[in-house]
Amino acid sequence: MSDYKSVYSEAAQYYVEETVPSSEIDQGRFDRSKKREEKYNENWKERPVNLNEICDKFAPGDAGHKEGVKFVFEGDDYKVVADMASGYLRIQDLNTGKYVTLDGAPGTLEETHFKILRREEM
Repeated sequence: MSDYKSVYSEAAQYYVEETVPSSEIDQGRFDRSKKREEKYNENWKERPVNLNEICDKFAPGDAGHKEGVKFVFEGDDYKVVADMASGYLRIQDLNTGKYVTLDGAPGTLEETHFKILRREEM
């Protein structure tokens, strides 16, 4: 098992502390992300996930990369899209483009958002 959580957490910390303050574009992304978190966080918390387990299942072995406010781990058939500002993730089926639930089935907007557990919760 790789430690995807550490890679994501380091990237998120750098993004919030260094990138956002120095970029107007990233400040806007950050602000929009925090508004989504304020609105939906309680809902996301109903579906907590261990980032290491999710990446092992859907994007095994990928080092991940930054895409704006997101940190993405890509597998052959899925990508795990983790928000660096608000701590949630979604799983996208690369063949259909749809976001999926933990079993890989397409789901509703509500069903396809998951709160990333903190290290101490894992």
